[in-house]
Amino acid sequence: MDNLISLVNKIQRACTALGDHGEASALPTLWDSLPAIAVVGGQSSGKSSVLESVVGKDFLPRGSGIVTRRPLVLQLHKSDEGTREYAEFLHLPRKRFTDFAAVRKEIQDETDRETGRTKQISSVPIHLSIFSPNVVNLTLVDLPGLTKVAVEGQPESIVQDIENMVRSYIEKPNCIILAISPANQDLATSDAIKISREVDPTGERTLGVLTKIDLMDKGTNAVDILEGKSYRLKFPWVGVVNRSQADINKNVDMIAARRREREYFASTPEYRHLAHRMGSEHLAKMLSKHLETVIKSRIPGIQSLISKTIVELETELSRLGRPIAADAGGKLYSIMEICRLFDQNFREHLDGVRSGGDKVYNVFDNQLPAALKRLQFDRQLSMENIKKLITEADGYQPHLIAPEQGYRRLIESTLVTIRGPAEAAVDAVHSILKDLVHKAISETPELKQYPGLRVEVGNAAIESLDRMRDQSKKAALQLVDMECCYLTVEFFRKLPQDVEKGGNPTQSIFDRYHETYLRRIGTTVLSYVNMVCATLRHSIPKSIVYCQVREAKRSLLDFFYTELGKLEQKRLSALLNEDPAVMERRSALAKRLELYRSAQAEIDTVRVSKISTRKKTVNTVMASEREVFGLSGPLHLTNIDWNNAHHRRSVAASLVEGVYILERDRQEKREGSQALAPPWWEFFHFKLVRKLIDDVDFCIFGAIYEYKPPSSHCNDSIVSIDGNPRYVIAFRGTITKPDSFTRDFELDIHIMRNGLHQTSRFEIGMQAVRNMVATVGASNVWLAGHSLGAAMAMLAGKTMAKMGNFLEAFLFNPPYLSAPIERIKDKKVKHGIRIAGSVITAGLALAARGKNPRSRSEDPFSALSAWTPSLCVNPADHLCSEYIGYFEHRKKMEEIGAGAIERLATQHSLGGLFMSVVGKGVEAAEPLHLLPSANLTVNLSPSNDFKQAHGIHQWWRPDQNLKCSLYKFK
Repeated sequence: MDNLISLVNKIQRACTALGDHGEASALPTLWDSLPAIAVVGGQSSGKSSVLESVVGKDFLPRGSGIVTRRPLVLQLHKSDEGTREYAEFLHLPRKRFTDFAAVRKEIQDETDRETGRTKQISSVPIHLSIFSPNVVNLTLVDLPGLTKVAVEGQPESIVQDIENMVRSYIEKPNCIILAISPANQDLATSDAIKISREVDPTGERTLGVLTKIDLMDKGTNAVDILEGKSYRLKFPWVGVVNRSQADINKNVDMIAARRREREYFASTPEYRHLAHRMGSEHLAKMLSKHLETVIKSRIPGIQSLISKTIVELETELSRLGRPIAADAGGKLYSIMEICRLFDQNFREHLDGVRSGGDKVYNVFDNQLPAALKRLQFDRQLSMENIKKLITEADGYQPHLIAPEQGYRRLIESTLVTIRGPAEAAVDAVHSILKDLVHKAISETPELKQYPGLRVEVGNAAIESLDRMRDQSKKAALQLVDMECCYLTVEFFRKLPQDVEKGGNPTQSIFDRYHETYLRRIGTTVLSYVNMVCATLRHSIPKSIVYCQVREAKRSLLDFFYTELGKLEQKRLSALLNEDPAVMERRSALAKRLELYRSAQAEIDTVRVSKISTRKKTVNTVMASEREVFGLSGPLHLTNIDWNNAHHRRSVAASLVEGVYILERDRQEKREGSQALAPPWWEFFHFKLVRKLIDDVDFCIFGAIYEYKPPSSHCNDSIVSIDGNPRYVIAFRGTITKPDSFTRDFELDIHIMRNGLHQTSRFEIGMQAVRNMVATVGASNVWLAGHSLGAAMAMLAGKTMAKMGNFLEAFLFNPPYLSAPIERIKDKKVKHGIRIAGSVITAGLALAARGKNPRSRSEDPFSALSAWTPSLCVNPADHLCSEYIGYFEHRKKMEEIGAGAIERLATQHSLGGLFMSVVGKGVEAAEPLHLLPSANLTVNLSPSNDFKQAHGIHQWWRPDQNLKCSLYKFK
């Protein structure tokens, strides 16, 4: 167990090195969770002498007034026999002190460096490690002595400042208080006892040490105090006899002083019966043993805190972004990398990975064709305009064959109107691309981090898009102009001629202004224009994509990159300017994260060492880890969204796991701070209201939790807010431990016999459900259970649903006892077996109904149809996998038109129907698995074995492949 004290020593040193020494801070603190022994006493109470007696060396500053002005974290390390004693300071890591007079001077000098040569105090601790074969592994925190008046050179507030510092250490629940009181003063006036009583009124954390026993007035003794009669503490008082000032002045050896101390208690009649537990040597051993015990009990909680805090720190650091590079090359690389991320986000919008790119296609598929259709060709092809253009084209000589120039002018004047839709399409795509730029900027966290760079990148991207729009508009209009410049000859060659139709070829010469002829010209021109529109409808989008979309994906920031390379370091730094408070916060978070990761690594090292020392198997290690919330719990759920299905399911599964650990804590006799169960509900702000105890073997099979979030989250009314429960009743499954397996297995047999409702355990659980629903209402109660516990929760939920109370329920791996049809690989064979079973079951059901007619209002299955529990199953778990086929088969029967047969069959089991048909009297109890409706969640992630497929831990892991389906009975 010595390695546990060494572990805490290392973590404490890391805490101080990285700025965590218990002061009030906006950062999470690890220091406060570490067990420590704080030495408390008034000035001249003998604190320094006690510490030096424990160490066996003179090393502490002495003098009048306040000598200790900073906390001294004294870490003792027992080294091998024969090795040389030495000391090390944390602030001088590579320097070993073998002269302990030099240690005393360094403590004074380091104190002055922090506080100056005044009498001020500081809460920043000094770390001193002493390595010696003559000490026990121990960590003590020496605090400034309590005083009642300020002396010359001290501010008037010094009395309160010292008390506040001492109180800040000893009021923490993980602090062990070593209260030093002189025996030659009235205990009622003891500063140490007074302040200890205030923070630890029951004396659970206080160890009393009585000094100066040899200086008491003749005729008096301290027996009543040492025996706990005057002031009782949980732990026995320890008396010590330190060196006198004369001994100190004469440099009396510590070994001789300890020998004289032993002789004093052994030879003094009043203390002879207490001699075995008196003296500084006994005190050191007792403190070491007690500290080991406390550390051992706190380790699981510390592990949980570390794991949770690492997730929180990493999340916040991710939100704040990466730190800025120092050199010009690093800054340039950082900017380029941020631009690359932005560019990637922008391309993903266009490529469909993110939303938005579909709007470009909408311009081509809807907006452009609609704009072309809305063009007013009627004005260009009116009879007056046709006649005007045809006549003007004739000049002073009428046309002889066909009015070609008139045709050309009509077509050109009509086609030129297509320029409008072409320009509008270009502008629409430009607007969409600008919106996508803004979206990509908002989705790039690094650009949020640097406002200057965000503006520059945004401006550069928009400028590039503007240039691309101009090029695209020029190309699109060129396509229209090309159609105006050169007409498709084949179109006109294919037009029917008058002679081919038997008409008069000279009619056009003499009747060129005839309305019929003009209408014919208009029809011909309109057909040609429509043909051109159809062509441009496809070519304009191609031009836009080539000039705008393609170029935006390829070279959106090319010009920005070119200019970026010309910038000086000062300008690059300006682009990466951010809020100084953010920079300071990031640096502090990074240091604190380093601390927690270091602590986690240290704990893992000790844990692995401990396991290998005890020769535990890998399976035993995994079982231990599964019980610790900090190693196996859903630490990613730092902020619960009660409307999120994964969050709700994860919390319910964790509360069920809490019941498992409650029973294991009971079996392993883990109590108080050693218990592993509380983090499984306290992490989510739940409080354990009641344990459900089996009346046969007195095991814990269930628990009732109450949701108690911080006051800022909700009020105290009995109302579910934002989908959260007010109470959760959870049931565990079978535990394969001797203390509970026999009773659990007996209940498993009752499930197979459909007799769970007849067991006393279910009656206890059912009564708890009834009472809770009657007290707070069904809408405020959740049910949750795993395996055997899921069967109990399902039966309780069905019972309440028949009475009109529909409780939210989470059923993890509930047993479905039937032939394992779901494991058949051939789908046709599997489907055929299910159809045959449905037909037989429906037939027997009709026969049973004829013998025992029952109205729909009396049908319990119909009454249950409104209850929709959440069913969580794994295909590799043969105990529950049949639920998948049970619900999917109903859907398939509906699809093939046999829904009525399946609706009847799904309400019954073959066993129960057979007993009813053959006339066995009352109907047999129906199996639990007959459910009308359910919200089925199937875990499709591969499982290594049955144990993993059946386990509760799978239901809160975020990386599972889950398929959710809602089945409602009609």
